[in-house]
Amino acid sequence: MNLQPVFDLVQICHLKGVKHAVISPGSRNAALTIAFSRHPEIECYSVPDERSAAFIALGISLKTKLPTVLICTSGSAALNYAPAVAEAYFNQVPLLILSADRPPEWIGQRDGQTIYQEQLFGNHVKKSLVFPSLEESTALGHEIINKAINCCMEAEMGPVHINIPFREPFYPSIEQGHNFSKSLPVFISDNAPLNNWKSELKDLSNFSRVLIIVGQSTKDPSTIKLLTSLSIESKIPIVADVISNAHQVEDIISSQDVFLKGSKDTNLQPDLLITIGMSVISKNLKLFLRDLRPKAHWHVRQEAKAPDTYLSLAKHFAVSEFDFLKELEKVFVASDSQRTFQGEWSKIDSKTKQHIEGFRSDDTSDFDCYKTVLHALPSGSDLHLANSMAVRYANVIGLSNDKDIEVYCNRGTSGIDGSNSTAVGTAIVSQKPTFLLTGDMAFLYDRNGFWHNHVPENLSIVVFNNHGGGIFRMIEGPSGQPELEEFFETHQQKDASHVAKEFGFEYYPCTSLKELEQNLIPFVKTGKRKILEVFTDAEVSKNVYKELFRSLS
Repeated sequence: MNLQPVFDLVQICHLKGVKHAVISPGSRNAALTIAFSRHPEIECYSVPDERSAAFIALGISLKTKLPTVLICTSGSAALNYAPAVAEAYFNQVPLLILSADRPPEWIGQRDGQTIYQEQLFGNHVKKSLVFPSLEESTALGHEIINKAINCCMEAEMGPVHINIPFREPFYPSIEQGHNFSKSLPVFISDNAPLNNWKSELKDLSNFSRVLIIVGQSTKDPSTIKLLTSLSIESKIPIVADVISNAHQVEDIISSQDVFLKGSKDTNLQPDLLITIGMSVISKNLKLFLRDLRPKAHWHVRQEAKAPDTYLSLAKHFAVSEFDFLKELEKVFVASDSQRTFQGEWSKIDSKTKQHIEGFRSDDTSDFDCYKTVLHALPSGSDLHLANSMAVRYANVIGLSNDKDIEVYCNRGTSGIDGSNSTAVGTAIVSQKPTFLLTGDMAFLYDRNGFWHNHVPENLSIVVFNNHGGGIFRMIEGPSGQPELEEFFETHQQKDASHVAKEFGFEYYPCTSLKELEQNLIPFVKTGKRKILEVFTDAEVSKNVYKELFRSLS
């Protein structure tokens, strides 16, 4: 077998900035495994479970903002990548998937480990490619890998899949020599910038009440500085969920999911809505703006298609958020109406934050425990939030303005699968203390996220264990059904102690708020991976959470 094209593929990955590869063992992908693991500049991680491997790669790419390579054997292996690939697509995270395959003549012939791997991920990748036969033109292979990595990184980043057919033998003989050539072609992307978008801002004069919503975004100090200026100097209310990484913006509006529940307050209705970033957690914010629609919605993000989340999309500025906000800062002049408008948002947000901070329950509830943990997190940390109730509690409680914390959450598809693995991925490539806040269902669902030899010591996990999917008690539909515990919550009596013992975590069980406060002192210190498990009652937590909203109104 001529393996030089495979070594060329790896070298082009390196030349284009790839630094990490996550490999799941197999024979059909042996040449890829050997070539990547022998490259001196690419760090490789062996993870047996492909579903966990893909989420770990996702976490690495979230942190590095570079494509991480995923490598697996033929057959059902690549199908296990699907949840993380979909998350990467909707969360715009670059991944390069390399799936080994049987030769095309053996597909559909009942040969072992054969499925239909071409176009395997459908619309959930930016592009699907087939690598040429290793006996054919190497020039075409060079072109394909260049195009694939460019596509991963262009505009709205995302996953790209290359399917590579291999014939036996899979392993090079000892005397075979291969090298990583330094003279391989590297093609750059030819995306042309938009030139005339600034003239569109002249329409700002048509609107007297402007609101900015920040969707899910990576932490960027320059953007935080601009948003602070727009809030303080331009008097534009800046509304942001916890996953926006905008909690350090001065006068940020962040308790909207509480005070907008059922709201019809026209004093808060904008004329112009400007959105940056991606998805928004707050259902109450979305319902409010779909009911009291702005005259226009401008979406700002470098992506091919703008989402019409609020049913009033008028313009799409396919430019960087920083460039747009910088120009907005220059040209926007706050009117008296704008100042009054910001005052309305700030007044109710301030009142709600005081209510949330002062709210206490008589029992040990999820709300009290989440608030205690969030307050204890050290500045300079990375924070992962599992989906379901973990991200919702964090969104209601919020992070302090003085906490330099970067927030991560798999909100592309909002699934509970892969929360552990994604946190492992970012922690692997970070020197920061990394905390994951998760429920028992999400934690136990992704136990294989620790089944490898790369679990980092800077990872600390808080498991809120109410013995089932507590979110279903919050929803009116399932909460009243007799099948609630068995089929919706999936009531279970497991805990994290066995996982902690099996994978070498220090373990801190907590059955009361006082015990939690005591255990948090050693828990937040770095140096050893840890699991802190908080045991709460689902029914008590449901009642406390609903009382938080009732008592505000």
